[in-house]
Amino acid sequence: MKRYVQSAPSQIKALGFIAAAILLSASQTVWAAGTASGTTISNLATLSYSVGAVAQPVIGSSSTGNLVGAGTPTTFVVDNKVNLTVVEANATFTSVVPGQTAAVTQFTVTNNGNTVQDYALTGGNVSGTPTVFTVADNFDATSCGTFVESGVTVGYQLAQDTALFIDELAADASKTVYVVCSIPNTQVNGDQAVTELTATTRAGGSAGGSVGAAISQTAGADTAGVDIVFADPATAASVDGTIPLQTARDAIGFARDAFRVASAVISVQKTVTLVCDPFNGITNPKNIPGAIERWTITISNAGAAAASASLAQVSDTLNAATTFDPNLVAPTNAATCGSGTGVAESAAGSGFKLDVTGDTRPGTYPKYLTTTADADGATHAASLVTIDYSQGLPVEVGYGAGELKPGESVVVYFNVTIN
Repeated sequence: MKRYVQSAPSQIKALGFIAAAILLSASQTVWAAGTASGTTISNLATLSYSVGAVAQPVIGSSSTGNLVGAGTPTTFVVDNKVNLTVVEANATFTSVVPGQTAAVTQFTVTNNGNTVQDYALTGGNVSGTPTVFTVADNFDATSCGTFVESGVTVGYQLAQDTALFIDELAADASKTVYVVCSIPNTQVNGDQAVTELTATTRAGGSAGGSVGAAISQTAGADTAGVDIVFADPATAASVDGTIPLQTARDAIGFARDAFRVASAVISVQKTVTLVCDPFNGITNPKNIPGAIERWTITISNAGAAAASASLAQVSDTLNAATTFDPNLVAPTNAATCGSGTGVAESAAGSGFKLDVTGDTRPGTYPKYLTTTADADGATHAASLVTIDYSQGLPVEVGYGAGELKPGESVVVYFNVTIN
């Protein structure tokens, strides 16, 4: 008897040329970079096949291997990918004035991860003298606090924005955070204080109360639960200085902003000009009793200033050895070198002249002001001279009361006689 031995392929043919198709069932959640942590991803494969051209019952898969029946989906759980960014919100510095309180720099914190997270916040002055928006830090702001936008009213509101940490920030969501400080009144135009906001990722999952617990990456192999992976990237320093160098995978983000003093640059100058004496008149006069001197007070706002000044009042106590000239006389010789004998430059009783330079005021200048307390703003009482610039420089087209814009000067003239 001859023995016939089939090869393996021939055996398959003898069994009916099994034809099979693997179908992936729809009972799975599609994986994506933003899939929420804790999501169960399930997958079930089903096999249809035939033997000897006879269809056989389908077989579903299982994680351990299944022989018959529908099978059991194979599953895993999406882990927590921790990622965040912190950026300066306005693309420019915050202009402030000396002595300002509640000055605000604004940042945006974004949860780029796939889990609801809390964020601990630290904000205030930066160490060193970094450059932000082309200017180096040269002073520290004071009384700094860090507050989260409540969403009730846009922009920092003292009574509304009181949260000190970001609570339960959803994946792909952002929150506005304010670093609020005071500016010392000794700072001058162009000074800059750089602020920094640091956000540190904390555990979410419990709204209200205090900030969530500190988190750390899961060590070792993947577990069956929700593991934690820090995925925040390293960053290079930005050209504008708002993003400094940052370390990768530490669950921390930070950014910088700046308070820049944009102020008036005010100078006050008082000069004296000898007008005449009762012997030499206006020709080579000397400072002798009876001589008339003209005081000039000039207040200027430098052309490089970044803001107007609203002038209030200047006061000047006259020396007891001099007597105020209530008529602002303009002597022409020795005989007219006296408050009573000289001709008033404007009118008797108008003892002050006020002029402005470098301005665009539509009013008529110079103008003469009386010595009595009235609406023109100039007063002489006993030995005290007072000029109220809110009246002397009234509201005009393009100007507020007492306003002195960059590059402008206001000059006040008055006479005294040496006793």
